[in-house]
Amino acid sequence: MAIFKKSFRKRYPHESGGPKKFLIGLLLACLSIAVLAGFWFLSQLGPKQVDYRQLLTNFEIPESAKALQRESIQLEAQFEEVLAMREAGPEDMALLKQALEKQNAYMAAISGMDSEGAQRRIDLEQRYQNLAASSLIEESLRLERAAEVLAASEDFEAARAKYRTAQAKQQQINENFPLSAASNVGRASRLERQARHLTAQPLLVRSLEFEAEAEQFIEAKSWEQAEASLLQAIELQDRLNREYRGTNQASVARLERLRIQLVGIRSGQSYVEIRRVADMADEHKASNQHLEAAYLYQEAARLQRQLNQAYRDSPYASSERVADYQRQAQTAESFELGIQIERNHDRMQRLLAERRTSEAAEVIASLRRDIRQMREAFPRSSMNDDDLQAKIRYLNLVQNDLGFIQDRIYDALLPIPENPEWQMLRTEVSQALYSLIMGTNPSRNVGDLRPVDSVSWVDAKNFCERLSWILGKPVRLPTENEFRAALGRLRYVVLEEHVWSASNSGQQTQAVGAKEPFASGFHDLLGNVSEWLESIDRFETESARQIGGHAQDQLEVIFTVPVREAPRSERNRLTGFRIVVRVD
Repeated sequence: MAIFKKSFRKRYPHESGGPKKFLIGLLLACLSIAVLAGFWFLSQLGPKQVDYRQLLTNFEIPESAKALQRESIQLEAQFEEVLAMREAGPEDMALLKQALEKQNAYMAAISGMDSEGAQRRIDLEQRYQNLAASSLIEESLRLERAAEVLAASEDFEAARAKYRTAQAKQQQINENFPLSAASNVGRASRLERQARHLTAQPLLVRSLEFEAEAEQFIEAKSWEQAEASLLQAIELQDRLNREYRGTNQASVARLERLRIQLVGIRSGQSYVEIRRVADMADEHKASNQHLEAAYLYQEAARLQRQLNQAYRDSPYASSERVADYQRQAQTAESFELGIQIERNHDRMQRLLAERRTSEAAEVIASLRRDIRQMREAFPRSSMNDDDLQAKIRYLNLVQNDLGFIQDRIYDALLPIPENPEWQMLRTEVSQALYSLIMGTNPSRNVGDLRPVDSVSWVDAKNFCERLSWILGKPVRLPTENEFRAALGRLRYVVLEEHVWSASNSGQQTQAVGAKEPFASGFHDLLGNVSEWLESIDRFETESARQIGGHAQDQLEVIFTVPVREAPRSERNRLTGFRIVVRVD
């Protein structure tokens, strides 16, 4: 039984695969060598570098060709001698031309390629063309300057002739001496445009004169003569558009405007009457006769509606003008009510600033009635003020709490060192105070005594605006200078006693005023929440700054009084603010 088991024992792959692995490895090595050999063979079939210097030595330059080049060089040397003694003139062109001709003959005589000789031929050609074109370009420039003087004196005919001649000479240079520095296709085109401009300018001037004539006749109410003059202006502008396209004088817009004005002449009498009535209304308004002015503005609006219906294409047709006359009519009619609203508003501001909140509440109720009456009776009046309406609506909502809010704010203010006109809130704005003023609490670290957080710079400014309504005095965010003045020097300050930081806050904001105040009496100027600053030196599109660090900053960072920038709309759970109030 043991023999049977031994003879039928199973063989595993690792016991018999040695020779097979060797053959596979050998095959892969052979294939790699074959691939590398194929790449090497293909590389030998590719392009190779050519030494052009060897090619240039593969041909013999005949002695006769060399003689031509020497003659060319000698002629150029003679030209150089002339330049050393004086400026080259047209009479010296023969030397340079002969040198060029000899160089051309040399290039034609050699059977191979001479790059230096080819470059010398180009240089000679450029020098020759520059010399040949010099007198032409000087004459062309002189003619252009003369044309400019004539055009300035409005001698358009003579100026046009000068521009034409200057353009012809520039064109001659461009065609015969294209390698010269004086060749300039753009200048030739510009001179041509100038000549066309001066051809069209007298026509435009005449057309403008006819238009001005028509306007004078309109002012004199001579409608037939105005129409005749305007027709002539239209005819000349139409000719400019057809015959002088591309010039400054051609104008489809002006032609259309003149045609509309022609239609407007027929409605001119109606418009003159409308203006007469409107002017009378202005005079009555200036004389404080507001009811009479209101009637006249309404009449002007009625006449304007009639004109709009009869002459729809007239330049005097205007639905906006109807609305404007109606607005002025209602403004005049509501003038007395508007003055009363302004006076009551000023009185309310004064009472609030003097902390006479009970009297101010009565004025607020009166203002609310007057503003509602203004809105309902005179909806188009300019005396309607959306901002004032929003302000009075808000003050009406909080009128029962005006005294409480004022007391709370004034009790929490402290003077800012070196700035007696303004006082600053001794703590950051709490969530309770923010909710009292704004009616909402956006904070994510919720707690009435904690500083409000997750407010944007815009939210903080809205809070300041509403609080200024309640106090009757300006309220804003502190500037960086005011903040640093309140903070004072930190040299001997033990920050742990005054600051909520990453080391003691538990990574979240804490109640305002819980830490010891700084020497100036202000709490939490550093740490707890970073505070928005007033942006007095920045555009509205730029970021705003915040200062002081927050509860997740290390003490080392807070000690530097960090100032950070952020978009004005950003809301962060570690950002809040405090306010300053003008108290003088």
